[in-house]
Amino acid sequence: MRELVFFHLSDLHLTAGPEELLFGQVDPAVNLRAVAAELRRMDLAPAFIVISGDLAHQGSPATYHALQELLAETLAPFGVPVVLALGNHDDRRAFRQVFFGEDDGERPYAYSQWVEDLRIIVLDSLVPGEAGGWLGEEQLAWLKRELATPAPRGNLLVVHHPVVHRGVSRLGEEELILRDRSALAERVRGRPVLGILSGHTHVAAAAPFAGTTAFTATATAFLGDPSTRDGGRMVTGAGFNLGTVRDGMLIVNSVVLPSEQRLVAEYRFSTRAVIVAGRSQ
Repeated sequence: MRELVFFHLSDLHLTAGPEELLFGQVDPAVNLRAVAAELRRMDLAPAFIVISGDLAHQGSPATYHALQELLAETLAPFGVPVVLALGNHDDRRAFRQVFFGEDDGERPYAYSQWVEDLRIIVLDSLVPGEAGGWLGEEQLAWLKRELATPAPRGNLLVVHHPVVHRGVSRLGEEELILRDRSALAERVRGRPVLGILSGHTHVAAAAPFAGTTAFTATATAFLGDPSTRDGGRMVTGAGFNLGTVRDGMLIVNSVVLPSEQRLVAEYRFSTRAVIVAGRSQ
């Protein structure tokens, strides 16, 4: 089997336009364009592109219209499937209205898609109004049925919320991880799952999980500091993962674009304080 190369992006946090800056100073569209330029520079022929959630920052219809235009500009020219997942900043109803012209309420946006003989299974961990994630029994039962059907090259799972912690322990980390990850592990263990792709923390990480490997990608909107113990620090910059499926394995390389990594905001779980550009919010 030929190797399959793909790009894993996450946490675009797009806004409706350049007048809406994150933290009053970051234009996420500029960062996505920079990431797309780096993907083109690599001169690879990806089989597909994954974006693992937080497509929008506030989930308005205007933002999803802007997302459609930006994807057409930056990623559609690769001519391959762009596999989208939703994150906690997204809005299911607005996303479906803009992308599919349908109003399907809060039904999870979960589906599977084949790329050659690899099955990509997208899960929806969005819990409206919460930072943490949850799949629920109905979605986990659907996943079990999907995994029971053979996939010649195996399965690749995509879910916004990580199933393993970011790395060094920190206050509040249980609020950010997938809450029913133990139930997910039961569905995954013993099945041909090459890996699980996530985002949410804005920090690249890899760790074993239920007989496979869980990978998180850095974000395109801004980067997280992996060393914080109380909450998080957000700095300027963008990155992504380069994935390769070969010899029955998934190999992932983390790529971070050169940047000054200037502090733009931080939050502390101990006080629930958010500091943006030196101002307490």
